[in-house]
Amino acid sequence: MARDGLKNYEKLDLNDAKNDNSLTKVYRDWAKKYDYDNDYVLGTVSQSKSVNLLSTRLKNKTAKIIDVGCGTGLVGEKLKAKDFIYFDGIDISKDMLSIAKSRGYRNLFLGSLNKKLPLLDNAYDTAMCVGVFTHGHVSSDGFNELCRIVKPGGYVCFTINEGVFEKYGFKEMITEFQLNKAWEVISLYKDDYMTLENVKGYYCLALVQ
Repeated sequence: MARDGLKNYEKLDLNDAKNDNSLTKVYRDWAKKYDYDNDYVLGTVSQSKSVNLLSTRLKNKTAKIIDVGCGTGLVGEKLKAKDFIYFDGIDISKDMLSIAKSRGYRNLFLGSLNKKLPLLDNAYDTAMCVGVFTHGHVSSDGFNELCRIVKPGGYVCFTINEGVFEKYGFKEMITEFQLNKAWEVISLYKDDYMTLENVKGYYCLALVQ
C-alpha cells in the first residue's frame, strides 16, 4: 500500500498525446488518500520548504499568488499559515480541487500546465508550482506558462524532482531562461523532498523579467 500513488507514475509518458488523461485518472484515484500518503507514506516536505523559500523575498502579504498544480491545497495551507491572504489554485484534477476548496483559496480553476492555462497574461504577482515537475507530469516547457501569467518583477517558485532534473531538460532550461533574460534566478538548491522515500528535489525561486 505504501507506494500506491507513486506506482501509477510508471504508466505516465510525456510523449503520449493522451498523458493528461492518464494524469487525471491517477489523481482521481489518489485524491482521497493523497494527504495521508503525503504525510505518512512519502514524508513530503516540498510544500513547506517552497513557501518558506518564497517568504524570504515576498513580503507583501496581499500579493496575488497562483498555485499551479495545487492538488488538494497543501501549499495553500502553508501560504495561509504565513499570512498570505490572496491565493488562487489551478489543477488538472477536479477531484483534488474539491478537497482544496476548504483551504483558503480565493478561486480554483481546472487546467493543465501541459497546455495554455485559462489565465490572463501578467495576472499574478507570484506563481507557485510544487510537485508538478516530476516523473511523467510536465516538461520544462511549463516554464513558459509560469512566466506568462506572472507580472514582470514578480516571482516564480517551483520544485523539480531530482530524478527528472536533467532527464527532462530542466537544468538546461533554467539556464536558458536566465541567459534570455526571461527571469533572474534568486535561489536554486537541492534539499529534502520526500523524506520517507529518500528522494531529494531542487528548489528554485526566480524573478520574472
